[in-house]
Order: sequence, then structure tokens, then C-alpha cells
Amino acid sequence: MKFRLLLLFLFVGVSVILAQSKYPLVSIHDINYIDAVDTNGFVPSTLTGDTVRVRGVIMVRPVVDADTNRTSIVWAGARWSTYIADTTGQIWAGLNVLQNDTTGANQATNFDLVDTSDIVEFTGVVTTYGETNELMMLLNPVTPVNIVGKLAKRPDPLQVSISDFMSNGVYIKDGFKYGGMYVEFHNVISSDRNASNGQFRINDKNGDYVAVYSQSRYFKTDANKMPGSTYDPPQNGTPINSIKGILSFYGSSFEIIPLYPNDMKISLIPPTISDIMRGPVHVKTNEADTIFTMVSGNSGAVTNVMLHYKIGDQARDSVTMTQSATDTSLYYTVISGIPTDSTVVDYFVTADDNVGLHSYFPSDTVSGNYFYQVLDDGTLKIRDVQYSPLGSGYSSYNGYYVTLSGTVTADTSDIPGFYPPTGTATPLRVYMQDGSGPWTGIMIGTDGIYGADVLKLKRGDNVTVTGRIMESYGVTEIDSLTGSPIVSTHNNPLPQSITLTTDTIGKKFSGDVYAEQWESVLINYKNVTVTDENADGDPGPNAYNFGEIYVNDGTGDARVELQDGNHNYHNDWDSTLFDNPLNKYVSLGSYFSEIRGILFYSHGYYKLVPRQNDDFMGFITGIKKQNKVQPSSYTLEQNYPNPFNPTTKINYSITKSNVVTLKIYNILGQLVRTLVNQHQAQGAYTVTFNATNLSSGVYFYMLKAGNFTSVKKMILLK
Repeated sequence: MKFRLLLLFLFVGVSVILAQSKYPLVSIHDINYIDAVDTNGFVPSTLTGDTVRVRGVIMVRPVVDADTNRTSIVWAGARWSTYIADTTGQIWAGLNVLQNDTTGANQATNFDLVDTSDIVEFTGVVTTYGETNELMMLLNPVTPVNIVGKLAKRPDPLQVSISDFMSNGVYIKDGFKYGGMYVEFHNVISSDRNASNGQFRINDKNGDYVAVYSQSRYFKTDANKMPGSTYDPPQNGTPINSIKGILSFYGSSFEIIPLYPNDMKISLIPPTISDIMRGPVHVKTNEADTIFTMVSGNSGAVTNVMLHYKIGDQARDSVTMTQSATDTSLYYTVISGIPTDSTVVDYFVTADDNVGLHSYFPSDTVSGNYFYQVLDDGTLKIRDVQYSPLGSGYSSYNGYYVTLSGTVTADTSDIPGFYPPTGTATPLRVYMQDGSGPWTGIMIGTDGIYGADVLKLKRGDNVTVTGRIMESYGVTEIDSLTGSPIVSTHNNPLPQSITLTTDTIGKKFSGDVYAEQWESVLINYKNVTVTDENADGDPGPNAYNFGEIYVNDGTGDARVELQDGNHNYHNDWDSTLFDNPLNKYVSLGSYFSEIRGILFYSHGYYKLVPRQNDDFMGFITGIKKQNKVQPSSYTLEQNYPNPFNPTTKINYSITKSNVVTLKIYNILGQLVRTLVNQHQAQGAYTVTFNATNLSSGVYFYMLKAGNFTSVKKMILLK
């Protein structure tokens, strides 16, 4: 490393001077600051898309040791990643810096050589990911980091409380000012423990929370954990003396990202509750059910274990569980038989020890409870297995083996395991349904020795499978089959797809009953306009374009995933997609009379996954660049036709590359549609506006490009 450091300082003498002469030096505060954040919440940086230089203190090393252990600390796939802070300690002063390509000549950035407490200047492009601003290292040309100083230690964390970020279950927008910054919470309680990935929540006495995200490999428990790590997330109910880390926001809540093992301090550990099981699994009317659990003491000896259960709408009852005479860690009790078919029974377990510690399982005792439904029908339907009325998304048969039958609605020719035509890997998925309606679809997993046989199933096959019900990354599936799928007939008609409004799925969170009931079901949206051509970042082939768009039928935005299916529609996640003349570019403002597909859940979002080209109907492109002489002036032409019903075209020209917006307003001056909001090169453009979901009347359309602004009137007559 010493030799590389010497080269770094020699090379920096020329390269950094050139970079300084070309790109402005900005502060982290300049990138992050949001005016009136308490009202507006997160707003992407005004510098998004700009190449800038930024200085900050390294808060975490990109790799464990540049000489002896090149394992990354902050997990970002094959990328290098670190967090930096402003030396002033002011708010709005934390930032994630990443290098997308770390191979070959790109290693000359020397990103991997920086160390905690180094003061470093980075040159990169400001980008937005979700509700976070980031800096992507400039690799064209490769621009090395510039180490300009070093502090005795990394800056101390800012002292914060959960009430700075949530109040009565609602996140506080003002908390965004701490985004990317190193903060510390004291005297909180853990909950929502996820042993599979290492994540959990910290809570205050009011029940408000901040998520703990295991982005650092020291806090992971999955395949990406730090080699040799013995980290285990704290048991639910564990008092945490303090926890330090980077503050971020993702999905639906603020989160803290602890970086190093000593960033979390725990003194006492409550009893561990695990392996809650029942028998029988399929409970019929008037049949008693025995609930079992394993409980062991940690800081103290277990003194009491209780089951808290509720039958239907009755009040919750609590009973002491009996300790087994042969296994002192095993506790059990019996719930008496219930005379009414379809009644739901839900329950959770608590435990106390002799030093006053209390634990409970599951962590969410409102929507996350264990449950079962009394069912007299001896043959399980997919609905019985998928049904999850409490809001957790988990099946009452999770972990148990069942037999299910249905018709295959998507096979490997629909979701082929690569992104055509780029060949990038994506999981193969096979689905089946046994009806047309909520809770009727399920994914068939491919783990186990019979997984290859699952991949042979074809759309329209009537199939019976026996396997284990499990929750895989938020999706209920039947997996680990005990035998090959039994196909009774082929080429059967598929269940009718169900028409939903886009707000039915919208941006709902994992387990939300209104969205969850349609998981793995064939559904469709009608008369939708693309309101965001990249739901995760900026338009075009950037680091955060996963092929997902937002569409809206007038009721609200909903995600559509374009990468997974075997079709020709794309949102420019890869620029080579334009090389195929059959491919269709789905841009902002594009319109579909109908989009059909399977509802999937991943990475915090429900999303519609179209399978093949026939799942897209009535496509009208949103933005098209005209092939003609480059314009010499900015223009906005009158829409044609005008009046119109329901579509019209708007032509405009720009003389140089700019951020361009084209927006539609009603007679009251209210924004009703954004047609363009992106960087565009010099040229002439045509935008098709579809007003299917709007009422007749006078509207105005406004074009902004740099300092140019123009407004014209249009009339919609239906």
C-alpha cells in the first residue's frame, strides 16, 4: 500500500489540479440542503446530475485493510463505498460516496486507500437514490481521490433521539437534515428482530422507532456478512445503552446504519423466545390446538412464560404456559376447540426473568402475530395458505408442508432469468393460481432436488405440488418440494386478470392487506400514464435504474417492473436497448390502455411484472426526438389537434443541453400532469399527451429549459 500511496500523491499533483480547474468545489451542505424541509420533506439536490468536487472526513474505511484484507465494510455489491462528513459538524453535512466500477484502470482512483478520519476530496456526479443524495466517483476520465489532511479521530456523533424522527408513528420531515450524518441514540429498546439479515428496530417509550439497517458487513447475518463475524441481532425487548451510525431514510422510515462492531453497546439481554409451533397444523372446528415454544434465559433465569391469544373479535386472553418436565426450555399450552368455521385465532408469547427483563415474540404484537384459521374443508386452497389478514404478509402455514393445486400463470419463458437483450441475471419465477380473485396466487420455489422440474412447467398447466410454505424476501411461496410437480392437463385457460386501480397497490408497505391479497395474482391496470420513467433515480442508464416505472390511472402512482419480463418494453436502464429496433422506449408521459402482469414484491415495493408483449396494450410513446436540423432557437408550438380528445401532440425545440420540464396545469393553476422532467440534448421533440383521466376544459402547458419559459393554452373536449 505504501507504494500505491506514493503513486497517489505523485499522480494527484497533475490530475487533481486538472480536476480543480474543471469542476467546482462544493460543500456537502450545498448538496443536501433543503429549504423548508419540515414542510416539503426530501427534495432531490439542486446539483443532481452535476460533476463536482466535495471534501469530507472519512467515517468508515471502504475496505478492512488495503494491504491484508480487502473485504469491503459497507456492503454495496462489487462497488466501493464510504460515508463522509463535513469537518464543521453542522447539519446537512453527511454524504454517501460510491465507485461503481472497481476493476482494471478504475482502481487508479485509489478510493480503497482512504482511511477513517482522513480528510479527502472526491470528484464525482451528484445522484439521487430514493430519498438520499449520493456522489458517484468520476470514472471518465478516471479521477483519483485527493487526501488533503487527517484528523486525530473521526468526528463524534451528533446526539439525537427517536422523537427527532417520528411522532405517534408518523415520520418527521425535519429529520432529513440529519441524512448521511453520524448520529447516536441512547437508552432505546430493540424490536422486530430479523435473524436472517441482521436488521431490527430501536424504539422509545412512546412506541416510535428508527430502523437499524445492516449495510455494514459487521452487522449482517446473511451470505454477505463479514467473514468470521459472530454478530447476532439483539433479542426483541433488549435494552440498548447506545447505538451510533449513519442516519438515512429508506422505504417508509428513518434508519441508522452502525458501521463498526463497537458502535452498539448492550449490557443486559432478556430471555430468548424461539420456535413457536402448533399442532395440529390444519385446525378444524371443535378441535383443540397445542402451542409450543422454546424459551431460554440470558442475563437472568426465566421465571414466567405466557401465551396471549385472541379468538376472532373477542378480547385477548392470557394464560401461563407449562414448562416441560423433560426439556426445561420447552413450554406449551392448549387453545380449546372453536365451533365456528373460518374463525381466525392470533397469538404471541412473552417471557420474564429474575432480573426484571421482559421479552416478547414476535416483535410486532399487532400485525405480526402468529395465527391460524379454523377450516373444516380438508383440502387446502391457495387462498387458505396465502391469507394474511393481520398485515404481516406471513402465511399461517409458514414453515409447514402442504399440498396445493392450481393453473400455471407464468413460467420461465415469461420471466426467463435474464434481462433481454442484455443477459443480466434475474431470479427465475413460476406462479400458479386456483381462482380469480384475492389471495388466489402463489409462487412456486425452485430450491431442493425437484427445483429443475418446477422450471419445466408451462403456462396453462394444471399442477399439484407438495412443499414447504416460506416467506422469501417478503414473498410467500411453496418451496423445497417433496416430489416432482404433478401435471394433470396442459393448455388450460388462465384465470381472468383482475382490474385494479393503481392506488389499490400504490406505494403500500410490505404486508399491507389491501396490496398483499393480490401478491402473485394476475392483475391489470387500465388507462395509465407514466408519471416517472425511473422510479428509483434519474432518467437514463444510471446506477439506480432497475427498470421500474410509476404509472397512474388518476388515482395514484403504482410501480411496474420492466426488467423481469420477456418483452420489448424498457425505460433506458441500458443504452444498448436502443440498438434493437423492436424495443419500445417507455418514457415520462407514455400511455397504455392496459398493462397486465403478476404482482410481485421486492426491495420494499409491490410492483406489477408484465410477462410478454401481449401484456402491454394501447401503447403511445411519451417523448420522441425528431430527426431534423438542430434548432437555432427555443420554441414551444401550439398543440395539435386542438381542441382534442383524448390525445394531442406538443412540439418544442431547445438549442442546448438543459434540464427540461413540460407541465400541464388546469384553469385554477393546479399542476395536473408532468410530461417531461429530465436532461435533454439540443434538438426538436414531440410529446404525446393523453388526457383520458381528465375532464373537459381549458388547460395550460408550460415549457421550461434553462432561462427559457413559454406557456400556451389547450382545450380538451370529450
